[in-house]
Amino acid sequence: MKYILSVLFVFISIGGAAANLSARPIIVELTADGPGRADILIGNTGQRTQYLNITPLKITNLGAAPERYLDSPDPAEVGLLVAPRRLALQPAEEKIIRVILLEEEVLSDAAWRVRIEPAIGEIRASEPVAVTSIGYDALVFARPPDATTKVTGTWDGDALVLHNAGNTNALLHSGELCGPDAPCDEVAGKRLWPGMTWTIALPRSGTVSFVERGPGEDRTLVF
Repeated sequence: MKYILSVLFVFISIGGAAANLSARPIIVELTADGPGRADILIGNTGQRTQYLNITPLKITNLGAAPERYLDSPDPAEVGLLVAPRRLALQPAEEKIIRVILLEEEVLSDAAWRVRIEPAIGEIRASEPVAVTSIGYDALVFARPPDATTKVTGTWDGDALVLHNAGNTNALLHSGELCGPDAPCDEVAGKRLWPGMTWTIALPRSGTVSFVERGPGEDRTLVF
C-alpha cells in the first residue's frame, strides 16, 4: 500500500536562516524617496537542490491578529511585483529575489508578506509519514511621503496603553519598566502600525521606556 506524504509548512517571519534555507534581509523597508525596489538574497545551505515558490501577499488588516492577505495572480492588484516567482537553488548557491513597489500613491503604510516556500510535489511512501518543511514570510512595507510616527501612551492601572496616531509604523524595542523601589524589568517590544493601539499588562506601574525605530534616527520614548 502506498501513502501520500503529508507536509507541514512552518513559516519563519524573523531571523535569517532555517534548516537548509537562508534569507536576508527578512524585513524590507521601501521609502518614498527610495528606488521603490529591493532584493532578498536566498541561499541553499543544504546538500540537495531546493525548488522554491515565491508568492507576494498584501496584508489587508495591518496590526490585527491573525493577519489577512490579498492573494492575486495580478501583481497590480497586490501592489507588489516579485521576480522570479519560482527558482531552483543548487547546494551552496545563492540567488536574488527582487521586490518592486507598484502602488503609485502610499498615503499610509502598505505592507506585504513575501512567502518563500519549498515546492514539494506528490511523494509516495510505503508507510504514513509527515515532513516539516521550513519556509519564510519576509515582511515588506512601504512608507508614505512625509512619514511620521506619533506614539502616545496612557496608564490604566498597571497597564500601559500605547497608540500610534502617525501615518507610518514604529518598531518599539529595548523596552524597560523601572521604578524607585525595584530593579528594572525587560518589556517585550512590538511594531505599531498606523492607527494601532497596544495594551501592555505589566506587573506594576512605573516608568516604561522604549527605543523607537521609525523613519529617520532612533529615539527614546518614556511613558
